[in-house]
Amino acid sequence: MAATHEDFVLYVDHANHLTPLTLAYHATASRHLTSGRSDVIPPSTTVETDSAYCPRSLTFCDVATALSGDGGYKDCPVCFSPVSISIDEKNSRTSSDGRLICHYLCGHCQWSSRECGVTSNADKLLEYSTSDDTDAPKEDELEKQRGLAIIDITRELAVCLQRRISEKNKDVDAIFNSITTIWAEREQEEQRRNRMNTGMTMTQGDSDRRENSWSREILEQSLLEKKQAMDTLFISRKANYPREDAKKLGDTSGIPENLPTPQQIAAQMTITAITPQSRSDLFPLPVYYRARVSRRCRAELAAGRTGILIKPKLNPLEGDTSLRAGHGQWWKKDSSAVHVVPRVRLCRHGADLACQKYAALLKVKNPTLNTMRLRLSGPSSPEVDNEEANNPPVPLIDKRELQHILVNPFTEKFVQGRLCSPNATSSIMPTDFFVLHPVDDPFLDVGKGQEDDPSEVSNWDATTILGAVGDGTTSQLRIVATKGDTAWVEMVLCNAATDAEVSSDTTYANAYLAVPLALQVEVGNGSWEASLIKRRDMPAEEKDLVTLYLVALLR
Repeated sequence: MAATHEDFVLYVDHANHLTPLTLAYHATASRHLTSGRSDVIPPSTTVETDSAYCPRSLTFCDVATALSGDGGYKDCPVCFSPVSISIDEKNSRTSSDGRLICHYLCGHCQWSSRECGVTSNADKLLEYSTSDDTDAPKEDELEKQRGLAIIDITRELAVCLQRRISEKNKDVDAIFNSITTIWAEREQEEQRRNRMNTGMTMTQGDSDRRENSWSREILEQSLLEKKQAMDTLFISRKANYPREDAKKLGDTSGIPENLPTPQQIAAQMTITAITPQSRSDLFPLPVYYRARVSRRCRAELAAGRTGILIKPKLNPLEGDTSLRAGHGQWWKKDSSAVHVVPRVRLCRHGADLACQKYAALLKVKNPTLNTMRLRLSGPSSPEVDNEEANNPPVPLIDKRELQHILVNPFTEKFVQGRLCSPNATSSIMPTDFFVLHPVDDPFLDVGKGQEDDPSEVSNWDATTILGAVGDGTTSQLRIVATKGDTAWVEMVLCNAATDAEVSSDTTYANAYLAVPLALQVEVGNGSWEASLIKRRDMPAEEKDLVTLYLVALLR
């Protein structure tokens, strides 16, 4: 008997992607799930940017404003801490005119934008200075004028920063413009030659033009010549001279004392195209806006419905306790499956690998405030009634989907799986319908102690179950116990792997066994009202079932 390992239950969406319940969505009145994973192909959702906000000040704006630039806040290029705008007296080392100077200053490492030449003149503030004999109305007016002057000075500081970055990227921009110009000229020449239709018979003059026409070799040669013609500081011999070799030779002249770290260089390459060689090449880093996006289900959009899965509010603080109302209401709409879809978990399980038999105890919990009637069955139940005629087709799980299964989105844990034999699940009969009462509020039971599970669940043992399974026994599902909003279902799986997998295949030696199941929930007649799914037009004695497919991973 194998010991119990970590196990998982995943849900299958409309595009047959395996996803944890925490990343799944259930569109309003939809009969299928939608995966919110962004690493699957094809994706199940579309993403639209609704608004943006500054992570530093939490001010929000529309998309057009966010695309126009950053929020105005900057980070230190040395220690990546927030920087402030400081107005100090002019230092004799600076070349700026005036007595006051405005610059970016880091309060953590004391880095100043004076090192990179990003400053602005702040002598305008001297015009609005006050004295002891200034009356109150005059002092208020001067205070207002000083505030307006500070706004203008900080705006000039931001302009100076942009100008210094543009000067740094000037040579690179010139190279890029020359590349586009060369491509445009070559394209026009080729179009002109095609119009003249001179490609069929080549004379000597045609051969000369052919040699001068566009080609990849000519383009690469032109780029190489322009690169060699650049005379910038970062390609100088001394800047690229290894520090260790220079110290051995006793020549340390020309080597910067404060070389940027790889993290600082990588951060600077997001705003400049030239690698910084010293601290004087480090500019303040912008704090960009963060997008707030909404998601829509592709299947719902194809059906002509809105398919909105999640839509944020404009104000990022709305829902926070710092506001007077709306505490906890972070979204305009949130169709996360954890609020509506029954959660299925594996409590305990065991395996007899020699006989390829598995026994597992599944726990099904109702997350809604309404009653639910449901049952578990195999992926293709042999029992076909009129009530199941409208069920969606059984999902076909691609083998590539099993090679990289996301089981924990928080720790980003991926595992490998192998699909169990179809014969192991084809004979599974559905369980009887069981009722899950509305979810219990855990805050109402604070101080009352934790309730114990039923005795049938506490005494359930996988070893005992597998020992009672004979050679001719088929796979089956059985309800063990129900209590309030929770039910426990036993699953016994026989002949889980084919003979070829058991004898020769070593590729999936450590892979999880993927067991597909079906969760059939009744809608209408007071069941699963939180889903807002309308009951189909059918006789009253028949049940309208919504089938959600699951995959249990066992090892």
